[in-house]
Amino acid sequence: PVAILAQVAPCLLLGPTNHSAMGRMYGKGKGISKSAQPYKRTPPSWVKTKPEEVVEQITKLAKKGLAPSQIGTTLRDSCGIPSVKSITGSTILRILKMNGLASTLPEDLYHLIKKAVSIRKHMERNRRDKDSKFRLILTESRIHRLARYYKRDKALPANWKYVSSTASALVA
Repeated sequence: PVAILAQVAPCLLLGPTNHSAMGRMYGKGKGISKSAQPYKRTPPSWVKTKPEEVVEQITKLAKKGLAPSQIGTTLRDSCGIPSVKSITGSTILRILKMNGLASTLPEDLYHLIKKAVSIRKHMERNRRDKDSKFRLILTESRIHRLARYYKRDKALPANWKYVSSTASALVA
């Protein structure tokens, strides 16, 4: 019976394909398009930078006040370092934690809080903007969900709580 089924409808045996992508929670996109890093874990042959130099550059940029993602972009664009992990063996955030330069608040949570503060500031000036109110609700829902994850992951203290009135102090 399986052989007959394979001849009649081979797509049934393959299972779900990439075309049945799940929709976004707060957007209309269903896309699966994304960039992929090469599987090869070793640095490319053209990279001559030593791991100690990369760590030194990372700490220098962190002391200037750059976030881990900005450090990675700067290293890629200005210094020609395609992947810090392939050269040093550890990620930018891990290097920052080893040197005591990592932020107490995770970067993605920080940017969501910053966005919520700016929406709230906009709402004070434009009271009748209902769409902003809706976007604020969605943004704060994301903040609560991400905070729940980070508490479970021990990246945030268990008693950490997002309070909209004190949020502007977190991102100042």
